[in-house]
Amino acid sequence: LRPWLIEKIRQEDLTSVEHSGAAQGLTEVLIASATTIKQVMLEEFPPLRSHPSASTREGVLWVLTFLPSALSGSNFTPALLDSSLPALLNGLSDESEPVRDVAMRAGRVLIRAHGKANVDRILPRLEEGLSSDDYRIRLASLSLLGDLLSLLGGTSIHSASNSPENAGTSTQDDFRRAERAQAQLALALGKETRRSVLSNLYLARNDTESPVRQMAVTVWKTVVAITVRTLRDILQTLIKKILAALASGHLEQTHVAGKCLGDVVQKLGDGILPDLLPLLQNAILDDNNEATTRRGVCVGLSEVISHASRDAIVNYLELLTEVVRDALCDSVEDVRDMAASCFQALHQVVGQPALDEMVPSLLINLDSSSLENSARALRGLAGILKLRSRELLPYILPRLLSTQPITISHTNALAGIAEVTGATLYTHFHNIVPALLSSLAFVQENEDEEHEAALRECCRSVLANTDRVDNLISEIASKCSNDKPEIRQESCWMFQVLVEERKDRADFYEQLPIILREFLYRLNDDSTVVRKAN
Repeated sequence: LRPWLIEKIRQEDLTSVEHSGAAQGLTEVLIASATTIKQVMLEEFPPLRSHPSASTREGVLWVLTFLPSALSGSNFTPALLDSSLPALLNGLSDESEPVRDVAMRAGRVLIRAHGKANVDRILPRLEEGLSSDDYRIRLASLSLLGDLLSLLGGTSIHSASNSPENAGTSTQDDFRRAERAQAQLALALGKETRRSVLSNLYLARNDTESPVRQMAVTVWKTVVAITVRTLRDILQTLIKKILAALASGHLEQTHVAGKCLGDVVQKLGDGILPDLLPLLQNAILDDNNEATTRRGVCVGLSEVISHASRDAIVNYLELLTEVVRDALCDSVEDVRDMAASCFQALHQVVGQPALDEMVPSLLINLDSSSLENSARALRGLAGILKLRSRELLPYILPRLLSTQPITISHTNALAGIAEVTGATLYTHFHNIVPALLSSLAFVQENEDEEHEAALRECCRSVLANTDRVDNLISEIASKCSNDKPEIRQESCWMFQVLVEERKDRADFYEQLPIILREFLYRLNDDSTVVRKAN
């Protein structure tokens, strides 16, 4: 009889009712001959879970629907439970809707029959399902988690206040039920497990899929009476989970964690910032963390800035700018780009003070004797200038050009800045070009090859990256008739580099008469060096 029933379950041309009947009959046979239960469930059924036929997969799940309630207490062994849960979770994400429906029914039966006795085995599986890539598994896991929490808390997931006729009268009843449920859960799960479950549930409230968010809110309201109070209780656990999700490198989980972090700041107010910001800063500065971790932390930081009040941002501006500055100086471009978004959000809230807090320290580090610190400062300045070059260049350039010749560190900084400020750099050519020419003339006269190489590389960066080549050509041409032959020589070289760097764009053709005129004049120059350079 048993082989015949199993064959019926596998048969593809049977209806759902017939599969259900075969599964129920097989359940009775298995219970009557208890020794064969493990053989069937642990050996014969596992290959059928991934059978190509949806009706066969549905038949297996029908057995799991009847078996838990038919086996009492200890007869439903841990081995059977461990075998059943993966089949249920796989069924919840099946491409066939009838299979998903039966899997959900089987899951509810399993929880109702054995949830209390096996909560330590069922709960981790459901929590694992909450982080699945498949939103259907997340939704089904939430629904089953709601059933389990309702069972443990002695309440129901279906609130009476959802019905229109009771919308105004059952609020207090719902509140009292949730209070009782929360107390029962603390006894059934223990404090730490309860905090972990509620933290996962709160993360799910910010899911990218609307049905998942709605289900999470429904389950949350069933077992939580006062959200703010509960958040304060689970805050440490929740923050750890948020940071772990931000560090996961998984784009969807990072997005959800960022939204959740902003929501927590919004609900709990500004008092959590002193505890939260150092955690974010440590995650950014930790050399053991991967770039995806640091980028995820920047996503969370952006949400914090967006949801905190302006007063809080002002009060903790120094700490916030430290965290953002560290992220802007990161060695990975993706992290710096995300940090730039944080800076933009910060600047929108407080304006100029954000620049005043951040830029001076970067300029100081730019002159650091440590090459690593200098490089980090340059990356930070470049990240800010990408966004606010018009406001910052008048502040930064005079400091970079203040010494003659321009130092190597400032030369490297100017080269990096030119790469990200091509649209606005032209307004400062009247300062940049003379300073570069004078510095080139000086180092060449003193035969400082390292310094000269840095200056020439900087010139190439400026000449290649500007958007306004006409302004650049006019400024160089004005120096071709300088009194000093070294300046005239370097001006001719600049024209050469400009043509080399921009020949593919060919955006200097309209200015060719100016360039050729200066070259012709220099052919008759008094200096042999200039004539050779020309």
